[in-house]
Amino acid sequence: MITYPKVLFPVDFSKQSPMVAEHAATMVDKFGSELHLVHVIARYEGPTFSSVSDVIDQIKKNVHKEIDAFAAAHFPNVAQVKTSVLVGHSGRQILNYIDRHNISLVVMGTHGRSGLGAVFFGSVAQRVVQNAKVPVLTVHPVRED
Repeated sequence: MITYPKVLFPVDFSKQSPMVAEHAATMVDKFGSELHLVHVIARYEGPTFSSVSDVIDQIKKNVHKEIDAFAAAHFPNVAQVKTSVLVGHSGRQILNYIDRHNISLVVMGTHGRSGLGAVFFGSVAQRVVQNAKVPVLTVHPVRED
């Protein structure tokens, strides 16, 4: 039988995040998994000045409060929840997190961009699906018109 002891849910705090959270909660409940919630703060990956680092540290603290609140609101019955806030390229940071923490399943939303939107913004979900060494469940939430 297939099991997923560690489930990763990358949270982007979009209005679709709560809908995707329901899918992650279902998987965690079904398999009794440890849940990892990660948010990546996009940042230029190169040399920085100390003042920029101080600002990023403050942003990380604020986002950590947000992700903890999101976890409490959407996963109140999950016994094991780990939250992390990372800085850098979203796709690369998620893939590194998967490897470092022995994640067994990723549940993530996709915005379904195509055409110029996909060219200009890229697709974090696409990069993770193509490069992850574990299964990735992508959820395209229903759009409200």
